[in-house]
Amino acid sequence: MMSTLKTKYNPTMSHLDYEELYNTSPCGYFCSLPDGTIIDSNTRFLEFINYEREEVIQKKKLTDLLSVGGKIYFETVYSQILKLGGVVEEINFDFIKKDGTRLPVLINSVEIKDTEGHHLFTQSTVFNISQRKEYERELLISKRKADDLSNELIATNKKLRNSSSLILKQKLQLEEFNHHLENKNKQLLDFAHIASHNLRAPVNNLDSLLGFYNESTDIDDKAMLFTKFEIVIGHLTETLNELIESVKIQEDVNIRHGPVVFDVIFDKTAAILEGQILESKAVVTSNFSKAPAIEYPKLYLESIMLNLLSNSIRYRSPDRILKIHFCTEINTNEVTLIATDNGLGIDLKKYGHKLFGLSNTFHKHSDSKGVGLFMTKTQIEAVGGSITVESEVDKGATFKIIFKKNLS
Repeated sequence: MMSTLKTKYNPTMSHLDYEELYNTSPCGYFCSLPDGTIIDSNTRFLEFINYEREEVIQKKKLTDLLSVGGKIYFETVYSQILKLGGVVEEINFDFIKKDGTRLPVLINSVEIKDTEGHHLFTQSTVFNISQRKEYERELLISKRKADDLSNELIATNKKLRNSSSLILKQKLQLEEFNHHLENKNKQLLDFAHIASHNLRAPVNNLDSLLGFYNESTDIDDKAMLFTKFEIVIGHLTETLNELIESVKIQEDVNIRHGPVVFDVIFDKTAAILEGQILESKAVVTSNFSKAPAIEYPKLYLESIMLNLLSNSIRYRSPDRILKIHFCTEINTNEVTLIATDNGLGIDLKKYGHKLFGLSNTFHKHSDSKGVGLFMTKTQIEAVGGSITVESEVDKGATFKIIFKKNLS
């Protein structure tokens, strides 16, 4: 069809050989009838499919050059688009070459119609996209590698997060273990202080009773004192058993609470200090009617009362009869234990900031160790309570122990 397109462009210019331009174009051209029969093509098209001209022209249809899938696509998509719009752009097919190999191509087609609109033939251009396909394949491979690397990084990151979580978990476990050790050390320190005070008081009491016993010549007095020996020894045995029991429960992280009656604890404490009370001629009274009992660690409450009562006796004034009174009160959310005496008192302006410190003493007494109030405050705060003091020098002191409200 293009053999007649040889003409001159301008008398002063070189001849333009349109047939040569048609055949040597980088893209293939072919012309086909409405039924698909190829009636003309350029040389490049024949090179694409590796056929001779006489093997194609008027002998093959476009569908003869397509794969099975390509034929189906040609009938269902390509032909329909061309029929509806008259133009098809960049449809991808695989040509089956003469040797059976495939060539990926893009086809652009346009219908040529007569003046009455009848379809005469179709002109098509064919572009070899094998390099593009190879590039796309390489891109796909690169994308897969990138995806694989991304997945690997995600997996590694997940492992790192898991490792971080494990490290954090181990850190928390270590902190919990350290906290447990600190709690154990505190419990052991409390036990040592309680054992020291709770055993020293009855031993001192026994020593005082023994002094009275040795000085007395009255048989009835000696019998009465001997009875008190038995009472004190009984309390000493009970205290020892409680201390042993406390050792058995040291594995508990939380301090065990139980129902305790103030009168019972106070009577036991007074009995333990009976010798010192007799020796000091102290008047010891109590009234726990407002709050008779509380849920509290029994060993702690015994230690608290023992410390407060023994301190009142120890720091009594030589100028007047010692009076000691213990009582309880109830406020909205708390129970308060109050211990009052008329002893030497404490200069709070001078010593208030040191009052509950370890090994701090404020009076010249040979048996003062500076441990009792420190231990008392520690025990009270360990179970969520608090302790305050009001005092004037040579007028006495009042200690208030505030417990969480948990009446039995």
